[in-house]
Amino acid sequence: MAIPGADRFLNCVLNRSKKDIVLMVLVLLLVVLGTPFYMVRGILNHQIYTESFDLDQYFTVVIFMCAVSAFVIYNIVKSLVQHKDRDVEWMSALIEYVSYNGGDTERLFGIRDELSGLVSRRNQTGAFILFVAVAVSAVVQAILDMAMILDFEHLVVLEIFDMAFMFVTMSTICLIVHDRISMIDVLQYRFTVVFSKVMGDEEHPLETMPKVVWKSRPLRHMILMMVTLGFYSIPYAIWTVHQMNLHIKRQWTYEVSVLRWMAARDGVSTVGKVEKEAKKGFIHNLRRTV
Repeated sequence: MAIPGADRFLNCVLNRSKKDIVLMVLVLLLVVLGTPFYMVRGILNHQIYTESFDLDQYFTVVIFMCAVSAFVIYNIVKSLVQHKDRDVEWMSALIEYVSYNGGDTERLFGIRDELSGLVSRRNQTGAFILFVAVAVSAVVQAILDMAMILDFEHLVVLEIFDMAFMFVTMSTICLIVHDRISMIDVLQYRFTVVFSKVMGDEEHPLETMPKVVWKSRPLRHMILMMVTLGFYSIPYAIWTVHQMNLHIKRQWTYEVSVLRWMAARDGVSTVGKVEKEAKKGFIHNLRRTV
C-alpha cells in the first residue's frame, strides 16, 4: 500500500502464523484427560471385577502424563506471550497509521504501553524450565522404579505427589493465563474504540473489535479446584485454551475488516492475505515447538 503504518499492519497480518498459536482443544482434551480416566478405570476394574491392581503400570502412566501436561502448560504460556508480542506490534502499526494521517495518538500509546507489561518472555522461559524439570524428574523416577529401588509405599506417595503437583501447577498457570488473555481482550477493545473514533468518518466508518473472552473470576475457579481436589484444573485448562483461540480468531476477522477499510479509505485496489507454503522438516518443526 506504500502508506506508513498500513504496510506495517499488513505485514503483521501476513506473518501472524509466526506468532499466533491456535492450540487444538480436542488434542488437549485427549492428552490431559488421559491419566485421570485411566486411573479411574483401573480402580473401578479392581473394585468391581477384582482385577489385580498393578501400581507400577499406573505409576508409569502418571509420570509420563505429568511430563506431557507440563509440555501442554508450556505451549499455553508460549501462545499467550507470542500473541501479546504480536498485539504490541499490531497496535504500534495502527498508531503509526494514525500519526501519518495527523490523528491524536496519546491515548493509543497509553493502551499499547499497558498491554506491553502484561506478560514477558521470562514467563515463557519459566514455563519451559518447568517442563524440563518435570521431564527430568519423570525419567529419574522411572529409573528408580525399574531398578526396584522404590517400594510399593514409595510409589503411592510419589504418584499422589506428582498428580497433586501437576493439578496445582496447571490450576495456577491457567488462572494467570485466563486473567491475562481477558485483559488483552479488553485492551484491544479499548484500543479499537479509540482508533475508530480518531480515524472513522461518515464516508468510511469502522467498527470496533468486540470483547469475546469471559471475564476472569479467580476466586470462583479456586473454590471449584479445592472442592474437586484439583480435577477442575483439567476442564479449566481446556476452557482457557478455548478462550485464547476465540480471541485470536476474532482478531483475525477484525483484521480483515480493517484492511478492507484501509483499502477503501486510501484508494487501494486490492488487499489480501497470501498464504505461504509451510516449511517441513524435523529441525524446523522442533524450532517452532521450542
